[in-house]
Amino acid sequence: MLSILNDKFINLNHSLLGFEQLNQFIVKVVEEGSPYAFINSVEDEGIGFLVASPFSFFNDYTFELNESTMKDLKIESSDEVLVLGIITLSEPFIQSSMNLLAPIVLNVSNLEGRQIILPVKYNYGTKNLLYKETIAGEVD
Repeated sequence: MLSILNDKFINLNHSLLGFEQLNQFIVKVVEEGSPYAFINSVEDEGIGFLVASPFSFFNDYTFELNESTMKDLKIESSDEVLVLGIITLSEPFIQSSMNLLAPIVLNVSNLEGRQIILPVKYNYGTKNLLYKETIAGEVD
């Protein structure tokens, strides 16, 4: 679903933590078939983030949207929802992590989104490794 947003402008409703002054972002998919995209600020071209769907990396990731978020984003169906996690890049790349505690929820129908903070009951963190190393040192 991420590829349908390539070169589209999304409105994050001044909700991006630490960057509340920014609203409009453009989505650039890294390459066709890739799980990664960049979201770059339109207001400040020096600000951008690597994002991906957390469901591509964390099979057990789940949460429920509250009524307020669904109403604000005018979500009528789960088919309209795309969830993105902000990735913190590390060297080497296999040490990179994703923020599962504060996902970006997008309505792909109207391109409205919001970064939300999940309640403590979900027990997610801000630096969840994308790739888990096995005992032999290989990456899953």
